[in-house]
Amino acid sequence: MEKERRKFKRFDAYMSVKFGNSDEKQKKAAVIALTKDVSRDGICVNSVDSLEQGSLLNLEIDLPDDPRPIHTSGKVVWSRGKAEADGVDSGIQFVAIDPVDKFRVLDYAYNHWLETKINDFNDPELPTLE
Repeated sequence: MEKERRKFKRFDAYMSVKFGNSDEKQKKAAVIALTKDVSRDGICVNSVDSLEQGSLLNLEIDLPDDPRPIHTSGKVVWSRGKAEADGVDSGIQFVAIDPVDKFRVLDYAYNHWLETKINDFNDPELPTLE
């Protein structure tokens, strides 16, 4: 069994992320992707495009039910998958994120995770207390 290398817990959370390359020479149209999970250190996104490892990205993260997007930057640390299949998963490490914005992302992710975990333990055969 391979040893776990993650430093921080990951929370399954789905948020829309718009990102573009921060390098002026490689400016492309912004790409919209969906996060798969979030940790204190960064996010995993699934997109149709493969992201080059080491690339610096400008990120705009939209939290559901929150009108203010989070603007930050991140570095692509890994990419796996094929664009033709289920898309490409990429790990993006936060490079510069405001501590308040980091709290907003993690608070949303934790609450989403907590709601899904609580629902996992509900037995549909048992009556609910109302």
